[in-house]
Amino acid sequence: MNTSVLVVVLFALCLIYYMWRRIRPSLNHLSEEDVDDFLANRLNETALKNAREHLLRCDECKEKLDEHTRKVQKMKPDRLLKRRF
Repeated sequence: MNTSVLVVVLFALCLIYYMWRRIRPSLNHLSEEDVDDFLANRLNETALKNAREHLLRCDECKEKLDEHTRKVQKMKPDRLLKRRF
């Protein structure tokens, strides 16, 4: 084979590998625990970055996050209740 063909093939493989590394974390859906940890800010930097990138692309996980947010807001006591007691 010609060396220029080998260079192009090697470049293409490197590009595919780089793209796969960037896309792969967003292919797995977030678990219920991951969503809870995301809302409570208990994720490390890498996991937080991966969760944010995934939420940008995944409508199912966005809905799951919205559902958890609604549940958490329902569980919070009302400000007026706190003032009465």
